[in-house]
Amino acid sequence: MRKAVKRKILDLFTTLREAHNEIRLLLQKEEYVKVNNILADCQECALLAGNTIEQFEKNQKDIVRELEEYCEQVFEISSCLENKARLNANEIQKKLNLYIQRAHEKVESNITAALKVVFMPYKASMWTSLESVWEAAAADEACEVKVVVIPYYTLDFEGNKKELHYEGELFPKNVPVVHFDEYILEHEHPDIIFIHNPYDGTNNVTRVPEKYYSYNLKRYTDHLVYSPYGMMGYYSPKQGAFMCYMSAIHIADKVLVQSEKVKQIYIDHGVEREKLLAIGSPKVDAIIRGMKESKIYPNEWREKLEGRKVFLLNTHLSYFINGYNYQQKYGKEKSYAEWYHENIFENILDKPGCALIWRPHPLLKDTLKSRELYSTLEFIEALERQLKESENGVLDINGDYNISFRLSDALITTYSSMIPEYMISGKPVYIYEGRLNEGNCRKSPMSYINNYYRARRGEGRMLPKFIEMVLNGDDPLYNKRMDDVHRAFTNLDGTIGKRIYEKLKKEFDV
Repeated sequence: MRKAVKRKILDLFTTLREAHNEIRLLLQKEEYVKVNNILADCQECALLAGNTIEQFEKNQKDIVRELEEYCEQVFEISSCLENKARLNANEIQKKLNLYIQRAHEKVESNITAALKVVFMPYKASMWTSLESVWEAAAADEACEVKVVVIPYYTLDFEGNKKELHYEGELFPKNVPVVHFDEYILEHEHPDIIFIHNPYDGTNNVTRVPEKYYSYNLKRYTDHLVYSPYGMMGYYSPKQGAFMCYMSAIHIADKVLVQSEKVKQIYIDHGVEREKLLAIGSPKVDAIIRGMKESKIYPNEWREKLEGRKVFLLNTHLSYFINGYNYQQKYGKEKSYAEWYHENIFENILDKPGCALIWRPHPLLKDTLKSRELYSTLEFIEALERQLKESENGVLDINGDYNISFRLSDALITTYSSMIPEYMISGKPVYIYEGRLNEGNCRKSPMSYINNYYRARRGEGRMLPKFIEMVLNGDDPLYNKRMDDVHRAFTNLDGTIGKRIYEKLKKEFDV
């Protein structure tokens, strides 16, 4: 039997006990017509409970018999009232409660209830925001758990749907994926639904079908849980507040946040304290696990990466777009985004002892197409060809970015939610943008102060020094950076997903 079904049966018993108390009060007032009406309702309620038990539990005849005897007792009381017999109100309440109490105890002790949980991701690259919670649920013998990968549309610049995508085949092989067409929410009605898409109809690049918007999912579950797919590092109220206003945050019963500091940011923007669970981000578990795993190179990467110091180049979704806008506004010959990528490629590709993994944001090309920035798209495709033809460069378009995390020795990146994730690994980070305000850094969920930066706009002169530093195994900011990491995350032992699952089971009483 499902936990939700068992709980509804027990709730029916609670309703009956409340009705018995009302019957006692009405009998004392000699309001017999009202008593008879409530007795009829009690009989219907008990029959519903009995029929439900018979539907889901074929071997619980003792409980059904208790409810049948209860109905007989209700009928006798009703008959006595019709014959105008005087009844002891307290004894009536006591006798009716006794039947229901026995049925309640037998349901509690004899019926094992299974929790029904479904995870509904849409992007394989974002699965780590749910993965360790899923693992905890899958390890629970009392939990029926499924992973239903839902589809999504890419949009054009005007927000019109272009193509429907499905990434079920990109998920790890150990994750048994159920196709969305085979999972009917209306019939399943899971106890808990986990999602990592907060946007509903507001994302301008990708969008899931409306049936999977948070407010529609909430119709078919008792508990909707949102786990952000990105971590919050540097935070500026002017730029970062939008994260607190996503639709799913206000629809969900629980929102998983990475720390108490992030929890307070949400509260400051009007999110109810009670719905925020600050145990940590499940993504941390994936990073901790990846740090412990040995390096296993994909066959097509081995020759280019093995035996070299590997730099992971991460490009944020908006970087090329902002660079293009800047170029157009000020009439520049070249976008700064293009200049910096050329500079990075020149400093690493075919350099002895070095290798480069470029991982652009998974939605970068779709975004450029939707905005019709075809010249920028051509530039990116030229970089891809350059990587393919190089001796030491590869393009990472895998759903799981942890492969690149494990294989790389350092990160080169624009400002991105990947920075706090990579900092947890302990490896050095070079940010090829200007330094952030130091005061804001210290107030942010995670400080970026002790990373490495380019010298100033228009120069890449710090990059060769950073590359040489990594080649030599030097990292003078390591200890300070790890102090920042431990201040930002209270749980770095790889058990966040398990703690979240156990906490939710207890809090939801499921």
